[in-house]
Amino acid sequence: MARRLITPLLLLLTLISLQNAAAQGQDPAAEEMAQDETVTLTSPAPALFSVGVSGGFPSYQTVAFAVSLQSSFIGLQAKASWTAAGPFVGLQLRGYPPVPIPVPLYVGVGMGVYGPNVSYHAALGAHVPLGRALRLDVEGGVAWVPLLDRRALAPHVAVGMSYAIPVDAALITSGSDRDEFGRTITERTPPRVSLPTCTEPREPDEGALNDAVGDLVDDWIASARATYGSVYTDLSYSYNVSSKSVSGTTATVKVSYRGSVSEIASGKRHSASGSATAEFRWTGCVWAGGAVSY
Repeated sequence: MARRLITPLLLLLTLISLQNAAAQGQDPAAEEMAQDETVTLTSPAPALFSVGVSGGFPSYQTVAFAVSLQSSFIGLQAKASWTAAGPFVGLQLRGYPPVPIPVPLYVGVGMGVYGPNVSYHAALGAHVPLGRALRLDVEGGVAWVPLLDRRALAPHVAVGMSYAIPVDAALITSGSDRDEFGRTITERTPPRVSLPTCTEPREPDEGALNDAVGDLVDDWIASARATYGSVYTDLSYSYNVSSKSVSGTTATVKVSYRGSVSEIASGKRHSASGSATAEFRWTGCVWAGGAVSY
């Protein structure tokens, strides 16, 4: 069960493991790298901003557009649609309890205005991750809506898709033992490679692969910490690069990794380990892709 719960964060460990794993034209068996690097993330998780579209009931949200912002345990959503009575505008305040399950849960209460009418609702919802940024949003509850000359209870249901990105400058902290993403480094992390501007196609560049992997790692870290910041904290990881190779315009890296997170609700520490393979494709200027299998 612990492995199942931690799987979304271990995908980060897989990507982080690829840091500095670029090598060109080398026999993996001839040069095995054993770069163990322990990193602990203790800074506040970034906020998560999302935009999406949904369908639902009551009819004022048959087709609705929404934007939302979540910061750790608190979130706020604004929703808009068109109804026969005119535009509908709604707000929902959300609370994200630290329930240790694979999808973030929230409890929401809100209200909406359409024409002369005001509706209220309470709901339980979940964000089901479909990828690093894409989510399936499911919400169900009860609404208190106008009905002729009185009010009545009605089902409140909404299902939609949203695209979420982390937005938090607070991750940038100062101090000799932290990097620009708030990471506490117990062993030295090699610096990123500064790449020249690409004016024309060139041969695959080992330094460019390092830089591309580093950027991908940082994106995944921020996204997963923003998504699961209400459930887990204190992400730690280490890695070992077991083999690497570049063949033409394709780079393949194999790694082993281990990591752990703490449940906010109970303080229980979950740990897991495994191995993974990642592939990148050289476009002529940069490494693209970063597909990971594990």
